[in-house]
Amino acid sequence: MHELDKARRVLETQLAEQRAQIEELEDEVQASEDAKLRLEVNMQAMKAQLERDLQAKDEQNDEGKRSLVRQVCFCCCSFVIVVLISVILLLVCSLLRAEV
Repeated sequence: MHELDKARRVLETQLAEQRAQIEELEDEVQASEDAKLRLEVNMQAMKAQLERDLQAKDEQNDEGKRSLVRQVCFCCCSFVIVVLISVILLLVCSLLRAEV
């Protein structure tokens, strides 16, 4: 009987150790899952920020393009005005010579 009690105590001790080990492993699994969730949340936040930054950059580029188009249009219009004034001056000069 003494041997059976001793064997039972050994088995109970082993069972307690294994239960403690299982609990530690469960805690580690939970900690890993929590860390994974934090990483996923951080990654989503970084992705959203990157998309916002890219959108802002696209808008900035679009505004730059619009500004360049306005400048080109202004230059073209200015060139056309200069040409028209030159033509008018040539016509006026021609008319003045014709009168003399």
